[in-house]
Amino acid sequence: MANAAARPNSNWRQFVVKLNRFEFQLLGAAMTDGFLLTWCGDSHARNAYQRSHVITGTFPVAPTVSFVGRGGLTINTFNRNHLHEAFEDHAYSGMYRIAVVFLGSNDIDVATWPADTPLNVPANKLLALRQELLLSYDMVFVIGIPECDICRRENAQLVHQIFLRCNQQLNDVLRGYYIKLPNMAFNWESTRRFSPDDVHHSNRIYNSIVRLVGQRLLGVMEGDRRYVGVNEDV
Repeated sequence: MANAAARPNSNWRQFVVKLNRFEFQLLGAAMTDGFLLTWCGDSHARNAYQRSHVITGTFPVAPTVSFVGRGGLTINTFNRNHLHEAFEDHAYSGMYRIAVVFLGSNDIDVATWPADTPLNVPANKLLALRQELLLSYDMVFVIGIPECDICRRENAQLVHQIFLRCNQQLNDVLRGYYIKLPNMAFNWESTRRFSPDDVHHSNRIYNSIVRLVGQRLLGVMEGDRRYVGVNEDV
């Protein structure tokens, strides 16, 4: 009886997977005709946006690329005002719309993260931001935040733990829609502290980040199974 009761759920899940696969094939076909790629975030997102030309030639039709946000934004300060800017900016577009959330700064409002801050707060904020963007965009990826501290932090160890937990939670929930920063983005000085100047001014790092996004988008177009039948509730 237990097995019989389980079959409808199993069949329903198979149906959902097939439906998602069909929709995914339509998605890939739509992307081959061109799509809109919007970088959402702080100055790191803007720098990545400015390097987007390194991947535009890899698609059948070069995507239209834009940037929404401003320098200095953090997980706490990227708010509905910037989301409305994103919605209004592209409301006219009939193209398939893809957003990439990239808040790469290490200066994540230290004063707002007291010692008793739950480790899941930053990830929950990013996941909520992604849900808001899905009201306007067809697909939203989230790039992880740097997993290292910065020299002027007094609570660097706590913040480091928060960053690690944030990226782990994003990976667990988003799976294929989470993009881990390349290893070269974690540039440590001999003092074991993060060097913001190196990460902020190196085109090599941003080229690598942009290429990671490009590879992920090509995977979508080619029917990568990581985006089919998983995270139906995401």
